[in-house]
Amino acid sequence: MSTTAHRYAAALYGAGCPGQTLYDSADYLTGTPALWQALCSPAVSAGEKQAVLARLPDFPKEERLKRFYDLLAQKGRFPLLPQITAAYRQLERQAAGEGLCRLRCARDPGDEALGRLAKGLCSRYGYRALTFELEEDPQLLGGFVLEIDGVTYDKSVRGQLHALEQRLREGGTS
Repeated sequence: MSTTAHRYAAALYGAGCPGQTLYDSADYLTGTPALWQALCSPAVSAGEKQAVLARLPDFPKEERLKRFYDLLAQKGRFPLLPQITAAYRQLERQAAGEGLCRLRCARDPGDEALGRLAKGLCSRYGYRALTFELEEDPQLLGGFVLEIDGVTYDKSVRGQLHALEQRLREGGTS
Protein backbone atom coordinates (compact mmCIF):
# COMPACT_ATOMS: atom_id res chain seq x y z
CA MET A 1 0.00 0.00 0.00
CA SER A 2 1.41 3.37 -0.98
CA THR A 3 2.39 6.14 1.41
CA THR A 4 0.13 8.50 -0.51
CA ALA A 5 -2.87 6.22 0.11
CA HIS A 6 -2.03 6.14 3.83
CA ARG A 7 -1.83 9.94 3.92
CA TYR A 8 -5.20 10.38 2.25
CA ALA A 9 -6.77 7.83 4.60
CA ALA A 10 -5.25 9.51 7.65
CA ALA A 11 -6.54 12.91 6.51
CA LEU A 12 -10.06 11.52 6.00
CA TYR A 13 -9.94 9.75 9.34
CA GLY A 14 -8.65 12.83 11.13
CA ALA A 15 -11.37 14.96 9.55
CA GLY A 16 -14.01 12.61 10.95
CA CYS A 17 -15.27 11.38 7.62
CA PRO A 18 -17.82 8.60 8.21
CA GLY A 19 -16.17 5.31 7.27
CA GLN A 20 -19.29 3.54 6.05
CA THR A 21 -20.13 6.44 3.74
CA LEU A 22 -16.60 6.27 2.32
CA TYR A 23 -16.85 2.50 1.81
CA ASP A 24 -20.28 2.68 0.19
CA SER A 25 -19.29 5.47 -2.18
CA ALA A 26 -15.99 3.78 -3.09
CA ASP A 27 -17.84 0.50 -3.76
CA TYR A 28 -20.28 2.39 -5.98
CA LEU A 29 -17.50 4.06 -7.98
CA THR A 30 -15.27 1.01 -8.36
CA GLY A 31 -18.25 -1.29 -8.98
CA THR A 32 -19.47 0.67 -12.00
CA PRO A 33 -16.89 -0.28 -14.67
CA ALA A 34 -17.48 2.52 -17.19
CA LEU A 35 -17.56 5.16 -14.46
CA TRP A 36 -14.46 3.77 -12.76
CA GLN A 37 -12.56 3.63 -16.03
CA ALA A 38 -13.43 7.26 -16.76
CA LEU A 39 -12.42 8.40 -13.26
CA CYS A 40 -9.06 6.66 -13.57
CA SER A 41 -8.39 7.77 -17.14
CA PRO A 42 -5.79 10.49 -17.62
CA ALA A 43 -7.60 11.37 -20.87
CA VAL A 44 -10.62 12.64 -18.91
CA SER A 45 -10.02 16.09 -17.41
CA ALA A 46 -10.39 16.81 -13.71
CA GLY A 47 -13.28 19.17 -14.49
CA GLU A 48 -15.12 16.47 -16.42
CA LYS A 49 -14.61 14.00 -13.56
CA GLN A 50 -15.91 16.53 -11.04
CA ALA A 51 -18.94 17.27 -13.24
CA VAL A 52 -19.78 13.56 -13.49
CA LEU A 53 -19.46 13.10 -9.74
CA ALA A 54 -21.71 16.11 -9.11
CA ARG A 55 -24.44 14.61 -11.31
CA LEU A 56 -24.51 11.14 -9.73
CA PRO A 57 -27.99 10.75 -8.20
CA ASP A 58 -27.12 8.35 -5.38
CA PHE A 59 -23.79 9.88 -4.48
CA PRO A 60 -23.25 10.87 -0.85
CA LYS A 61 -24.07 14.41 0.19
CA GLU A 62 -21.27 14.34 2.80
CA GLU A 63 -19.30 17.54 2.13
CA ARG A 64 -15.96 16.12 3.29
CA LEU A 65 -16.29 13.24 0.83
CA LYS A 66 -17.23 15.57 -2.02
CA ARG A 67 -14.07 17.61 -1.39
CA PHE A 68 -12.04 14.42 -1.12
CA TYR A 69 -13.29 13.10 -4.46
CA ASP A 70 -12.72 16.51 -6.06
CA LEU A 71 -9.14 16.39 -4.79
CA LEU A 72 -8.63 12.88 -6.23
CA ALA A 73 -9.94 14.17 -9.56
CA GLN A 74 -7.67 17.25 -9.51
CA LYS A 75 -4.58 15.22 -8.62
CA GLY A 76 -5.38 12.28 -10.93
CA ARG A 77 -5.32 9.86 -7.99
CA PHE A 78 -8.57 7.96 -8.38
CA PRO A 79 -6.67 4.69 -8.98
CA LEU A 80 -5.55 4.92 -5.32
CA LEU A 81 -9.13 4.75 -3.99
CA PRO A 82 -9.10 0.99 -3.19
CA GLN A 83 -5.82 1.42 -1.29
CA ILE A 84 -7.18 4.47 0.53
CA THR A 85 -10.27 2.61 1.73
CA ALA A 86 -8.11 -0.32 2.87
CA ALA A 87 -5.84 2.08 4.80
CA TYR A 88 -8.91 3.76 6.34
CA ARG A 89 -10.20 0.36 7.52
CA GLN A 90 -6.78 -0.30 9.02
CA LEU A 91 -6.93 2.99 10.94
CA GLU A 92 -10.39 2.10 12.27
CA ARG A 93 -9.16 -1.31 13.40
CA GLN A 94 -6.10 0.19 15.09
CA ALA A 95 -8.25 2.70 16.96
CA ALA A 96 -10.43 -0.17 18.19
CA GLY A 97 -7.40 -2.25 19.24
CA GLU A 98 -7.97 -4.76 16.46
CA GLY A 99 -5.41 -6.26 14.12
CA LEU A 100 -5.52 -7.69 10.64
CA CYS A 101 -3.78 -10.91 9.75
CA ARG A 102 -3.43 -12.20 6.21
CA LEU A 103 -3.17 -15.97 6.25
CA ARG A 104 -2.38 -18.07 3.19
CA CYS A 105 -2.65 -21.77 3.87
CA ALA A 106 -2.74 -25.01 1.93
CA ARG A 107 -6.16 -25.83 3.39
CA ASP A 108 -8.74 -24.23 5.68
CA PRO A 109 -7.34 -24.43 9.22
CA GLY A 110 -10.76 -24.48 10.86
CA ASP A 111 -12.24 -22.26 13.55
CA GLU A 112 -10.51 -23.96 16.48
CA ALA A 113 -7.01 -23.54 15.03
CA LEU A 114 -7.77 -19.93 14.02
CA GLY A 115 -8.98 -19.22 17.55
CA ARG A 116 -5.73 -20.50 19.07
CA LEU A 117 -3.69 -18.58 16.52
CA ALA A 118 -5.69 -15.39 17.16
CA LYS A 119 -5.19 -15.72 20.91
CA GLY A 120 -1.41 -16.06 20.54
CA LEU A 121 -1.12 -13.21 18.03
CA CYS A 122 -3.31 -10.90 20.12
CA SER A 123 -1.10 -11.59 23.10
CA ARG A 124 2.10 -11.02 21.13
CA TYR A 125 0.97 -7.87 19.30
CA GLY A 126 -1.24 -6.36 22.00
CA TYR A 127 -4.55 -6.53 20.14
CA ARG A 128 -7.96 -7.05 21.72
CA ALA A 129 -9.25 -8.81 18.60
CA LEU A 130 -7.93 -10.02 15.28
CA THR A 131 -9.51 -10.26 11.83
CA PHE A 132 -8.23 -12.90 9.43
CA GLU A 133 -8.11 -12.60 5.67
CA LEU A 134 -7.86 -16.22 4.58
CA GLU A 135 -6.61 -17.45 1.24
CA GLU A 136 -6.29 -21.11 0.40
CA ASP A 137 -3.17 -21.77 -1.68
CA PRO A 138 -2.55 -25.45 -2.47
CA GLN A 139 0.86 -24.53 -3.95
CA LEU A 140 2.14 -24.09 -0.38
CA LEU A 141 1.91 -27.90 -0.09
CA GLY A 142 1.26 -27.59 3.65
CA GLY A 143 1.60 -25.13 6.48
CA PHE A 144 0.92 -21.41 6.10
CA VAL A 145 2.27 -17.94 5.36
CA LEU A 146 1.10 -15.32 7.86
CA GLU A 147 1.45 -11.54 7.54
CA ILE A 148 0.68 -9.19 10.42
CA ASP A 149 1.86 -5.62 11.02
CA GLY A 150 4.30 -5.81 8.11
CA VAL A 151 5.96 -9.00 9.42
CA THR A 152 5.75 -12.20 7.35
CA TYR A 153 6.09 -15.65 8.87
CA ASP A 154 6.57 -18.39 6.29
CA LYS A 155 5.83 -21.74 7.90
CA SER A 156 4.86 -23.45 4.65
CA VAL A 157 6.33 -26.65 3.26
CA ARG A 158 7.06 -24.80 0.03
CA GLY A 159 8.94 -22.10 1.96
CA GLN A 160 10.95 -24.68 3.88
CA LEU A 161 11.85 -26.49 0.65
CA HIS A 162 12.93 -23.18 -0.88
CA ALA A 163 15.10 -22.38 2.16
CA LEU A 164 16.69 -25.84 1.96
CA GLU A 165 17.36 -25.34 -1.75
CA GLN A 166 19.06 -22.00 -1.01
CA ARG A 167 21.26 -23.51 1.69
CA LEU A 168 22.30 -26.36 -0.63
CA ARG A 169 23.12 -23.93 -3.44
CA GLU A 170 25.27 -21.92 -1.08
CA GLY A 171 27.15 -25.05 -0.09
CA GLY A 172 25.79 -25.18 3.45
CA THR A 173 24.31 -28.09 5.28
CA SER A 174 20.71 -28.51 6.28
